[in-house]
Amino acid sequence: MEIVISLVSSLVVEGGKHVFRSIASKMRRCWHGETIGDATNPTIKVAEHIPGPSIRDHTTSSETMARVLELLQEDEVRRIGIWGMGGVGKSYLVKNLNNKLSSTSSSQQPFSLVIWATVSKTTSSRQLDVKNLQNKIVDRLNLKEEETMERTAKQLLKRLGREKFLLILDDVWETINLDLVGIPRPETHLGSKIILTSRSLDVCRTMMTDVEVKVEVLTDEEAWELFKEHAGEVADLQSIKPLAEAVCKECGKLPLALITVGSAMRRKTRVGLWEDAIDELRMSRPSIHGIEPNLYGSLKLSYDSLQNEKLKSCFLYCCLYPEDYSIQLSELVECWWAEGLIGNQLTYHAALNRGIALIESLKDLCLLETGDSDNSVKMHGVVRDVAIWIATCAGPESKFLVRANVGMITLSEVELQRNLERVSFMRNGIKALSDQEIDCPKVISIFLQYNSFLQTIPESFLRGFGALKVMNLGGTQIRSLPVSLLRLQDLRALLLRSCNHLEELPPLGILTKLSILDLHDTSIKKLPEGMDQLTNLRKLDLSYTLNLEFVPAETVSKLTSLEFLDMRESGYRWLIKQRPPLLYFEIYLQERHTEQRATVEDLQSLQRLSVLYLCLYDTVKAFEECDVYWIERLKTFGCSMGLTYSVRDIPRPVGRDLSGDSIEWFISHATSLAFDNCRNLHEILENLVINRVDCFTNMKMLTLKDAILNEGSKDQFDLLPNLEELYLDNIGKIKSISVVADRMGLNFPRLETLVVTGCDELENLFFLGNRITSLPKLSKIKIDTCVRLNELFQYVPGSAKEHAAFPNLQMVRLSGLPRLQCLCKREESWQSLEELEVTLCPSLKKLPFRTMNGNSIKEIRGDAHWWSELHWDTDDIKLYLDRHFKEMLDL
Repeated sequence: MEIVISLVSSLVVEGGKHVFRSIASKMRRCWHGETIGDATNPTIKVAEHIPGPSIRDHTTSSETMARVLELLQEDEVRRIGIWGMGGVGKSYLVKNLNNKLSSTSSSQQPFSLVIWATVSKTTSSRQLDVKNLQNKIVDRLNLKEEETMERTAKQLLKRLGREKFLLILDDVWETINLDLVGIPRPETHLGSKIILTSRSLDVCRTMMTDVEVKVEVLTDEEAWELFKEHAGEVADLQSIKPLAEAVCKECGKLPLALITVGSAMRRKTRVGLWEDAIDELRMSRPSIHGIEPNLYGSLKLSYDSLQNEKLKSCFLYCCLYPEDYSIQLSELVECWWAEGLIGNQLTYHAALNRGIALIESLKDLCLLETGDSDNSVKMHGVVRDVAIWIATCAGPESKFLVRANVGMITLSEVELQRNLERVSFMRNGIKALSDQEIDCPKVISIFLQYNSFLQTIPESFLRGFGALKVMNLGGTQIRSLPVSLLRLQDLRALLLRSCNHLEELPPLGILTKLSILDLHDTSIKKLPEGMDQLTNLRKLDLSYTLNLEFVPAETVSKLTSLEFLDMRESGYRWLIKQRPPLLYFEIYLQERHTEQRATVEDLQSLQRLSVLYLCLYDTVKAFEECDVYWIERLKTFGCSMGLTYSVRDIPRPVGRDLSGDSIEWFISHATSLAFDNCRNLHEILENLVINRVDCFTNMKMLTLKDAILNEGSKDQFDLLPNLEELYLDNIGKIKSISVVADRMGLNFPRLETLVVTGCDELENLFFLGNRITSLPKLSKIKIDTCVRLNELFQYVPGSAKEHAAFPNLQMVRLSGLPRLQCLCKREESWQSLEELEVTLCPSLKKLPFRTMNGNSIKEIRGDAHWWSELHWDTDDIKLYLDRHFKEMLDL
């Protein structure tokens, strides 16, 4: 018996040693890129090759993959989100990444196991999605499928716990619970990482990614090469090439669109077929083979994923605007608000915030993108095509008619059908509208803006649009509106912006639901009759109404719902009540108008007013002596001081002298302040520095125009610590903005926008190194017609350079600077610069870009001759930036 026991013990010990040696051997082979396995599972590779095209010749994709590979080497980066619009090439990118790792030599292999799993939105059941994902990982590991998700999760957790793994989750639509699937958290399982691709930035955030990498569309050159690759040699034929280039352009540099359309046009040599393709693409009709199932269907998934019908309507609304058009955020949100897509019970301020939040959600899903400014948004051309397709073709009946910027001269009455709800003829050459009544009883929004030849609106035209809520006629030449306008009882938004020939409107009192009236840059001399009955009016824009002479006091006091009043650069000047007229123009106006003129005190009764911009003519002292405590409740208060009267038949007087006034109260309460044509501005600032009792934290925007600044006292403390925008126009006797900064103690910690125009003695923008060492928030610079400016930024001799002076500078536009030689002599990072525009700057021969700091550049615009004459340190940076240069033809 003892012999048997001894024999068994020896077998157990030796067997254990054998198992241990076997496991250790397998782990070593795994680490060196060999296959692994156990007693029940066949061997598996470290990474499985996935068939697909290579990105070897695609510069943009190669640069993005290089960035991801760098991130994989950083220990603190555990989760990486790769996001971008549908069809941009996210899966294509990570497939190439996977394949690169599969071919990496064992000595350089950072992972023992690379797992690829396509998640996709295949079912509505989240539980089934998790099970499906588990099964894919189980199959990859050659494990046995367990009966329940919980047991599978435990099995995966145990198995992956033995690996230094990279998990690539492709096409993620919603947050994945890693614990539920059975994936070890990379934060605790050191050495392992997760990469996910998604159309949604929000999904990346909720998946707690450490870094998000956005996949951008191709460059023009890459787009053309990809298109030719799929269209074939026909694209280079002399008779076809111009048409092929036009078709390629319609694809918006989106890889999926280029591949789909290029393949559909392969070997087609008939010119008519290419011309038809251009027409079809421009009209957003998916009749080209493969577009609807492969391209439009794929992008429609993003639309289908939107949370509710109202958000879907908000998205579709954007396609009413032309392709590549930057839509102002406020205009878009106001239209949504007027239609009821955003709760019309919200205040204007709350509705604007809500609308911007919705826009950000759409941007995070790559359904919208930032426009030409941070205050605007646009649609990618192909996304817009899909939106038009959804709104006009994909449903049982067409509810949109979109003919924006298609060269129309006459309005097509045939297309105006009874079932339509939204109509856009924006940016065409329409000269006249139908004088027949057109029956469109369901249309709630109509866009006719920027038909610059349109002069009249026929009386009968509006009679068939009884349900209208939004009507935009901005940028036309209309001089008046028909009385039939008053039939539009549901009208909420009447947008007449930049109708600079418009002199009068019919009485509006019957339009009691009107919430928004935009008369910016019109030629009206007085407000329309019946305004005092518009008790639901929330926003009134009278900015740049240079001919506006009179505003009745009774009208103002009865606009009880008014929340937003903008009268910047208006001809109307706000005075103080109960004092005799002091100036010639006041006597002139009293003789022309017998009614009582609105004064500052009349604004007090507007209890809901939260945004106010006005032009003050009275002295500051007179303003302070009236009861203006109510201004403190405003969210935004902007005031222009010293503006001269602008009615055409009154001589322009000499600039106002405000040197004896104290302006501390204004700066304390105003969010924006403009000094225009003020004599002795230097004395105003001098008094401000001497009498200062505290910093002026409300002020965010300062405009100085038509003035001279002399040397004076220097403040040690920053008077305007929250200043975000600075505008200087025709300011004399300053050689650097640092002079202004010294006078007011400004450090510009929050300055985002700087615009300088016509400052003829300016030699540089800033001296950096003493008071101002950096401009951390500065993102936009625009400099125009400064004839002595020779350098943007100049360092004080001997100053230390500790960090980039302007790390967030994204946009620079320079024009009319004949002496400008360089942007900055000391090499800077310029790591955030995306857009550079240079016109009429013949002395600028060198740009501050090197191989390592020009990666963020998206576009450089300028004269081709200027570009060809630039000097470069290396040919590499020139070749790189050549791809981003765009010639400006209209200099």
